[in-house]
Amino acid sequence: MHTPADTRDVIARLIDAYNRKDERDLGALYHPEITYWSSLGDEHNGKAAVLDHVRTLFRELPDERMRALTIVTDGDTTVVEFESTGRAPGGSSYTLGFTEVIEVKSGLVAAVKVYLDPEEIAAAMKA
Repeated sequence: MHTPADTRDVIARLIDAYNRKDERDLGALYHPEITYWSSLGDEHNGKAAVLDHVRTLFRELPDERMRALTIVTDGDTTVVEFESTGRAPGGSSYTLGFTEVIEVKSGLVAAVKVYLDPEEIAAAMKA
């Protein structure tokens, strides 16, 4: 089991790499058998599939920035309340909130479950 401090460090590095759009650093944080699920219906298994999904997000939302508002962890499982800001594909600014449950295994992100409101996402991306 990881200490809460260890896991918070992994989460901080994950956010930093995502905001820098650094696929190499993100890949270094992902467990080879990572699983990703979101309430939008996305499901990806394995590091290559998750990185491919992240590349799509980077293309569609190139200036997106995330920040953690709240982090609660027991060491291996962490719940993070995020705020995401940026410009939608149509050019309008957005601010969205969502929650992720992240599992860390052997110091790497092994599972991510993203909980967000599909209607809020659709409205923000239309504008």
